[in-house]
Amino acid sequence: YLDWAALRPMSEIEFEKIADNFEEVKKYIGVRLYNKEYIDYVGKEFTIGKDFEGDIYSMLVFDFPHSIASIKPEQINKWEKSIDELFEIGLQNIKDKYPLTITKENFNVFDIWFANSDNFFTPNIVYDLENRKELRGSKGLLIGIPHRHSAIIYPIENLEVVKAINGIFPAIYNMNVEGPGSLSNKVFWYIDGTFTEIPYKMEDGKLQLFPPDNFLQLLNELT
Repeated sequence: YLDWAALRPMSEIEFEKIADNFEEVKKYIGVRLYNKEYIDYVGKEFTIGKDFEGDIYSMLVFDFPHSIASIKPEQINKWEKSIDELFEIGLQNIKDKYPLTITKENFNVFDIWFANSDNFFTPNIVYDLENRKELRGSKGLLIGIPHRHSAIIYPIENLEVVKAINGIFPAIYNMNVEGPGSLSNKVFWYIDGTFTEIPYKMEDGKLQLFPPDNFLQLLNELT
């Protein structure tokens, strides 16, 4: 027996009837990462979110079976929950709904960890790095989230990272250009819970790196 009504996408009118009831709507709450250009286009004042890092914005959304909608500031007034509480619920909901498969892939002369999925929430792995023991590098990680379906992660252990930089940065740049659902061409160094952007340029297919002082110091210390 199939309940066809339950399978039908919930209409806006149906949802409005329960929108003020937090216990009814909390299962739909999620967190999704967007490029800030998109947020500027729709109007940041109409969203609830946090600047993540670089050009990335982390936004509270309703994750329905067939659509994703932003949560408007006025919608949370009756919930009596802080934004931090809502983010915690949203991140856990997405983690529970969309378990991530991460595989080790050979990338030229080094290995990377690659997350890929059909859903729009693969980049949320940035919130779960501390729980992924296989991803830990003694000197941190390089990580890029070029579009909504993929993440590339490289654990830093030694000077092999120089070869990795020359392969990973162009790959993330090109994946971001190709999409679909382009998110960011930035590459970050993650260590001790902190993300640091490593600025770069791609010109005529050549990589120009502008590492911040702390990352440059790391490279100088590696053997």
